[in-house]
Amino acid sequence: MIKKIFLTYIKKIILIYFFILPGKFKFKFLSNLNFKIIDFNNYEKNKNLIFKNSFYKLENNPIIYNYDFIILCNKLGGKRGIELAKSGVFKCYEINKFKSNIFWETEQIANRIFNLINNFDFINSISTQKDEKKLKKILKININAFNRFLFSKNLSEYSLLELKVYILIKFILGEAVTNIKKKFEIIIDNQIDSFAMHKSYNIFEQAQCINNLDEIISILLNFNNDIPEIFYLTKLKMETVLAQYFHKDGTLALFNGVSNINLEKIKLSLSEKPNIRKIQFPDNLNGIFFYEDKNKKIFLDSVQPTSSVHSKQLSAGTLSLEFSSCKEKIITNCGALEKSTGNASYLRYSAAHSTIVLENTNISEIRDNQPHIKYPQMVSFKKQIENSKHSVEASHNGYIKKHKKIVKRKIIFEESKNYLTGEDSIISSTSKSKELVFHIRFHIFPNILITQTNNKRSIILKTEKGNIWLFEANKDIDLEESVYIDKNNVKETKQIVLKGITRNNREKINWSLSKK
Repeated sequence: MIKKIFLTYIKKIILIYFFILPGKFKFKFLSNLNFKIIDFNNYEKNKNLIFKNSFYKLENNPIIYNYDFIILCNKLGGKRGIELAKSGVFKCYEINKFKSNIFWETEQIANRIFNLINNFDFINSISTQKDEKKLKKILKININAFNRFLFSKNLSEYSLLELKVYILIKFILGEAVTNIKKKFEIIIDNQIDSFAMHKSYNIFEQAQCINNLDEIISILLNFNNDIPEIFYLTKLKMETVLAQYFHKDGTLALFNGVSNINLEKIKLSLSEKPNIRKIQFPDNLNGIFFYEDKNKKIFLDSVQPTSSVHSKQLSAGTLSLEFSSCKEKIITNCGALEKSTGNASYLRYSAAHSTIVLENTNISEIRDNQPHIKYPQMVSFKKQIENSKHSVEASHNGYIKKHKKIVKRKIIFEESKNYLTGEDSIISSTSKSKELVFHIRFHIFPNILITQTNNKRSIILKTEKGNIWLFEANKDIDLEESVYIDKNNVKETKQIVLKGITRNNREKINWSLSKK
């Protein structure tokens, strides 16, 4: 606590120093620059924000502290748009210039610098010399703060956004950019795994990462700088992986805070790559497993959480399952609700995922915008293929400390056949079995008609396209209310729930889903 107060105090002193001496450097290039390729912000609910009185005073809104409101003003255009953008920049800066809050975190500074440079001609188009001088002063102060606070990090901790802005600053000041390839390799090694998936295991983050890489390449080309080959190879690998995380109905796989509100933006990042080759998920790898054939798409969460900052968006949905077939999604996770202040945390809970839950407690302990406090220390994954039959098995020890249980999920399916069988096991780690309540949840996609049979061990599902599916289990089946987040709209739906009490050292629950 004392250290945090001390660092806050030091940061304020640095900001005051930058205000008094913003920097004597001159901008060599500042006109006719715009490197933004895809704008990932959702402005639909904020499109009228700039017309509100004192909109620049809104707190905890990234559209404000990232200066993304400039894009809204640019869309409005004309003299009014220019004046709103300019006054917003001036007043937002005045309010926050000496605050040691999120406004002066390096990623927020980087976003502001990028937005100011990309829109400098627009904001400055009807400025007086005094206004232009003030705009450049604000840009200089942000550049100084970015350089000062960024270099308190290790290079491996930089994001691609920060690398992009670091390179852009060098070019607009007319300075040489050195060791780009080496810097990139260090950063990317910390950002993506060996399969070229972003370590947040969030495909929206994956798409943004690809876009940042696209924009870095655009900046380097604009300033006639050589592009290291690893930039193109990394981009291709990441695009190839991203292309796998779509269901048969074209929607996204809803893991780790992903929302379909971002669907079109993510597709846009792949719009010029229609022939990306299909790849198989490796036999042994941490991540979101996927499988696809002409009939079906299957996903299984086998991500190993860590204390890394990349894990801050992970949900407590280990071993959760999603399934689609015949261009329709059947089994889903609940999804994420995008708000200006972040995702609704309850949608990250284990119960919001199609997975196995003990004692109605989360597999990982959630905290907002931070890595999990407690999480499975071991998540294992393996797959086997014999002829056309696939067996995928994953397990975790997230309940080992409190409940002395290991949870395992095994799914079996055949190529080009419309069925899926599952075997969920709850295994005691001690010789003495402890009785616990378990729930195995399968959240059903909205608008599917559900009929429970008399024997209580089977469910008939009828999709909107008239396809009939049969869900069966060796336990009694309950139906409960559920929700599905569709592009930020909450839709009511149902969930199939298998519940019971563990009475044996190894409790085994069998279930299946097959098309009729």
